[in-house]
Amino acid sequence: MQRLVEAVGVVLAGRGGSRMPRILNVAPSRCTVLSQLMRVPLPPLETPRVLGVDDFALYGDTYGTLPVDATTRLPLTLWEGRNAQQGSQWLRQHPGVEVACRDGSLTYRHGIAAGAPDAVLTPARLTAEP
Repeated sequence: MQRLVEAVGVVLAGRGGSRMPRILNVAPSRCTVLSQLMRVPLPPLETPRVLGVDDFALYGDTYGTLPVDATTRLPLTLWEGRNAQQGSQWLRQHPGVEVACRDGSLTYRHGIAAGAPDAVLTPARLTAEP
């Protein structure tokens, strides 16, 4: 039963994950489904061949950085702030990135160049000519 709730939680999460098992006369709450989901081990991190790096604003001047496997579109980790040193350190610990897509920030450009000097840098937003 635990594996069923975990599997449903992985696919549907909270409310949806609590509704689906009811078909089988099992009625876990959404909190139970999420609790089971939190127990599922994460798959091992594989270094992507194509890395996407972008930031987001939480509020005011508080930012975070989200590195993403650009092929699968899955997030890899989350960093507080926008810091070239964090990016370069992560890249040195996870060698194998061949292409890095980034926003226009020089911070990310410097971090990627320091951590993966052989990676091809591309801007995340390419503009097409008319």
